[in-house]
Amino acid sequence: MEISYSLSSPNYVIDSVTIGFFDGCHLGHRRLLSRLSSYEGKSGVITFDIHPQTLLSSSSPMLITTIKEKLAIFANLSVDHTFVLPFTREFANQSAEEFLSLIHNTLRCKRLILGYDSRFGKDGLGNITSLCPLATILNIELMKIPPYYVDGEIVSSKKIREFLSRGDLVKANAFLGYPYQYSGEVIQGKRIGRCLGVPTINIQQQSALLPHGVYACEVVHKATYYQGIMNLGLAPTVQREGLVLEAHLFEFSGNLYGERVTVIPRKFIRAEQTFASKESLKQAMLKDTKVAKSFFNSPSYVKTV
Repeated sequence: MEISYSLSSPNYVIDSVTIGFFDGCHLGHRRLLSRLSSYEGKSGVITFDIHPQTLLSSSSPMLITTIKEKLAIFANLSVDHTFVLPFTREFANQSAEEFLSLIHNTLRCKRLILGYDSRFGKDGLGNITSLCPLATILNIELMKIPPYYVDGEIVSSKKIREFLSRGDLVKANAFLGYPYQYSGEVIQGKRIGRCLGVPTINIQQQSALLPHGVYACEVVHKATYYQGIMNLGLAPTVQREGLVLEAHLFEFSGNLYGERVTVIPRKFIRAEQTFASKESLKQAMLKDTKVAKSFFNSPSYVKTV
């Protein structure tokens, strides 16, 4: 998959195009992207470097996926070209008609595929209905993808964030179509876990949709799966600075510093706590390990594929 960061090149020929932020790349997004890739010719996704609400609102949502994770999903869904555009005030002030003319002139697209609730252009006034007259003149086919339902509810990024914020991994994963996960580079920690006999890997996090606490988890490194426990939070007992995800891998000994790993929370064990001593922390971690291993050995556990 090719990746560009502007629409400035005059040499693009992208037959089928979609536009959106696609946070989480959930089941609804995947149906749209699969339709996009099913047509003959090149397929292209236009997305943005930041969530539009970051610029347009006083508050912006915490994100389900990073741009790097989204790009990997786009590539796996056979998207040919992704355009990651800077979402600026100037861009936001374009009318929907101006934007449609822009992608017609730069991408020479024949088809624009949008979600059922897609709105774009200044003040979100653009939708399929309003674009029909200009699309007819430009000979661009407009397609609207209907909502995707799970258990009678429309799948949306907003609902997935709500599920995650209250720790409902089952519903969040059902809407995503894959297990919610954290990915990142293993960084140097304070090695307190190692000193306690429970070594951990550490991944710096910018934000956390899940409640802070301890979870049974799976850790994936270069297609190898490990079971373990993870703590997501501020590690108050050892006074860390900033949000950190720490994971203790069962049956693993080695050094993963600088390596990229994926951590998949599977079951909530307890809320994050402050302990009176490091020995109390160690005993809690050992107890958490027993709870997690009991979960992994239970009939309800199904390994992430």
